[in-house]
Amino acid sequence: MLAESRAQPFLHRYSIRPRGKTQHPSTSLSLAARGTNVMQEPPSGREEAVPGRPAPRGEQLRPTRLRRDRAAPLAAASPRPEMPLFSVPKEVAVGTAMLGVAFATGMLAGKRYPSLLFGTSKPHKSIIGKSSPLWQYILDHSLREHPILKKLRLLTAEYPWGKMMVSCDQAQLMANLIKLIKAKKVIEVGVLTGYNALSMALALPDNGRVIACDINEDYAKIGKPLWKEAGVDHKIDLRIKPATQTLDELLAGGEAETFDFAFIDADKESYNEYYEKCLRLIKKGGIIAIDNVLRGGMVLKPRKDDLATQSIHHLNEKLVRDARVNISMIPMGDGVTLVFKL
Repeated sequence: MLAESRAQPFLHRYSIRPRGKTQHPSTSLSLAARGTNVMQEPPSGREEAVPGRPAPRGEQLRPTRLRRDRAAPLAAASPRPEMPLFSVPKEVAVGTAMLGVAFATGMLAGKRYPSLLFGTSKPHKSIIGKSSPLWQYILDHSLREHPILKKLRLLTAEYPWGKMMVSCDQAQLMANLIKLIKAKKVIEVGVLTGYNALSMALALPDNGRVIACDINEDYAKIGKPLWKEAGVDHKIDLRIKPATQTLDELLAGGEAETFDFAFIDADKESYNEYYEKCLRLIKKGGIIAIDNVLRGGMVLKPRKDDLATQSIHHLNEKLVRDARVNISMIPMGDGVTLVFKL
């Protein structure tokens, strides 16, 4: 399931959703639970001189900003509802502010180094952080990867479909958020080899648990021995069935509003359904992280035949005016939206 060589994902994305069919070395594998996601080259915006100010030599142009009137008609369909500002715990409010600073820093770096957001290097290089000296610097000065996590990441990267793995910096952010809110119960929709499940399990207390949802156990079998090696296999409850079925079972079992954190990274067409069910399962002050919300830039102009990107775009439009939550969309990996339940 190698992505086409001309596909251009975000430079710092460690995983992409390739299109097509492949086979595991021993088993034919289905990715229906995770979805397919081929990153296409994002539009290279026309550059214009900054009006009213002489440009310095070598930095005379900057990308044209998208005008609001180019957005989908849904954006102006209804006024945004009023939302309370201080309805979440102090820890979550502080975390949101910190993420805002991270977002601004990321966008500033993106303007100075455009390839950091829309790179031209081959996607597999970003898995080991060799595509950009600046990106390598970021990893060298921020990533604290557990040795067994690194072992699983490199093992997963050996497979063609390993590009679907969540980026290590993103997994670290999820683990930090789990620690910040002192989470004990976590849901993961879409597992692959379990790199992110392992990262979250390491962040949980000994009595914590991750309900890991997928329909294919063959990938997870690669990571299971490392879950055990890390001493956290008892925290990961892998459920091999459609994720919607697992989520419905949790709701039917009286576990609504008992989970602290959820991570959604599976088939994109079902994102809205996953979101709604996870929102019911998450307690107030809990967090839902939704991956791949930028789709390599394709959300700017989704193709009519691209149902996955259409689904992501509609969910993005919905989240920005959902009065039940506060959100932060972060240009990390292929874009991740953090949803804070009010």
